[in-house]
Amino acid sequence: MSGPASWTHTEVGKGVHAAMTAALRADPHAIDAVLVEDGRLDPDSRRFVGQARGLVLACGTAMTRVLAVHRPGDDPYGREICRGCGTPDCRTLRGVDHVLAAYSVRPVVVDRAEAWRRADAWLRRRGRSVPLAVAEFPGGFVARPVESVTDEPGPLLVVDRYTGALSRWPRMPFEALVREYERSVSRAGLSGTSVSPRPRSR
Repeated sequence: MSGPASWTHTEVGKGVHAAMTAALRADPHAIDAVLVEDGRLDPDSRRFVGQARGLVLACGTAMTRVLAVHRPGDDPYGREICRGCGTPDCRTLRGVDHVLAAYSVRPVVVDRAEAWRRADAWLRRRGRSVPLAVAEFPGGFVARPVESVTDEPGPLLVVDRYTGALSRWPRMPFEALVREYERSVSRAGLSGTSVSPRPRSR
C-alpha cells in the first residue's frame, strides 16, 4: 500500500531501528572499561553513559509497540488509514517522525561490501566459508554461495538494506526470491525494519 499512513509508518520504523541498531552494535564491556579507566566524567555523566545502551534499547522496544498499534490498514471503503487513529494521516507517528528527524536519527543503510561481510560472517560461524556472489535489489542484497566442485547447494541469504538483518531462504530464482522477500516484509508491516531474521525452511 502507498499513502501517508504507510509512508510515515515505514519512516518511523526505520528511524527506531536505526537507533536500536546503533545501541546493539555498542560493546557494553568496552564502555564499562573506559568508564572505569577514565575519571574525567562527573558521576551523573558516567552513570548516563553506562546506562545509555539499555535506555536506547528500552525506548526503541517501547516504540515498536506504538508502531504495532499505529500501523497502516484499510477502512471499509478500501482507503488507507492508520489502524490506531482511524485517519489517513497518523498524527502520532508524524510527530515521532519529526522528533527523530530533529535529533538526526537516520536509517542504517547497508552497501554491497557490508552485505558480503555479514553473509560471510554468518557462514563462517557455521564452519562453512565459501566464495559468495552478491546481487543487489531495492530492498537489500542476495548472497549465494558460488557452486563448488561438489555442487553442494548452499543457503540463499538475504541482507536487508535498511536494517542489516540477515535471513535464510530456500534456493529459487533471483526474481522469485525478491518477490517473496518483499511480500514477507510487507506482511510484517515494517518495510525494511525487521530486527530479526525471517528464516525459511528449505
